[in-house]
Amino acid sequence: MMKMSGVFGRVQYWLAEQPAVAHFRWDHHAWGSTWTFLIMALGAYLLLIGALKLILLWRKRPVPLGPIPAIHNLCVVLASMAVFVGCWVSTVVEIRETRRWRLWRSGSAAEWIMCFPLGTRPSGRVFFWSYLFYLTKYHQLFETVIWILRKKPLTLLHVFHHVTVVCMCFIWLEFSQSLQIVGILSNTLVYAVIYSYFLWRSMGLPLRPASTVLAAHCQMVHLGLTVVAHAALLGLHFKRREGCNGMGAWLFNAFLNAALLLLFLKFYLKKCCRNGCDSKLIDSPKSLDDSSSSSSSLSKQTKQL
Repeated sequence: MMKMSGVFGRVQYWLAEQPAVAHFRWDHHAWGSTWTFLIMALGAYLLLIGALKLILLWRKRPVPLGPIPAIHNLCVVLASMAVFVGCWVSTVVEIRETRRWRLWRSGSAAEWIMCFPLGTRPSGRVFFWSYLFYLTKYHQLFETVIWILRKKPLTLLHVFHHVTVVCMCFIWLEFSQSLQIVGILSNTLVYAVIYSYFLWRSMGLPLRPASTVLAAHCQMVHLGLTVVAHAALLGLHFKRREGCNGMGAWLFNAFLNAALLLLFLKFYLKKCCRNGCDSKLIDSPKSLDDSSSSSSSLSKQTKQL
């Protein structure tokens, strides 16, 4: 028991108490923290997509990528697990260290997780992991490059999803938006599960037939929980006299999430109508995460990332 407590203590220190984490501050000195960087990065992403499409326009065969898709999926799995654990530990430590103040301001620890008090600054351990979560979204833009090199059809949902997710994560930090803890934990947990499946597929390992709808089901559950979380936050905002922090940013976030939801449902229903909602309908509808983006389970001819 003593050894286990010592291990947990060291893990807690590195994930939540070391100075770089505990004293993190989101400002213009942090990499990727300016509006100029955001606009230029996403602009470069869109230009790269267009350039690759033009370069490969007359190429009929996909570009051999070897183990690159599997390595990419592995990186996403590891990053998602690290951010999930780090955010979870940091949230627990934050609540424990400031319990009295949180209870007075928020009513309960659960309410604070959903609804930041007015005046919350983007600093501290929780926002450190929010920042790392934001950075992982730039890495996931590489999925589009893989997708194009493999000569897979690129959809509006794929590109729109990646662009909006980067924007939303930036806004979380810029305006200390409420609900981001729930968003980070749910998103990284779902991604860890889904990308583990994609990693397994990309390595050519055998799978049970029931696993072919894993991505679609996980994403549907995630979308449903996201809607519930947004509704709960709105209720807390009107319940509390001072309201929740970053609600202007939340409104923009909610609009983008609604657009993603509509695009996903359109894609899902379209495939259902075309394929009769067969159990092999969707391996990974390009919704929440397009690295899943292989609508390939529609037929086993198309491989996953």
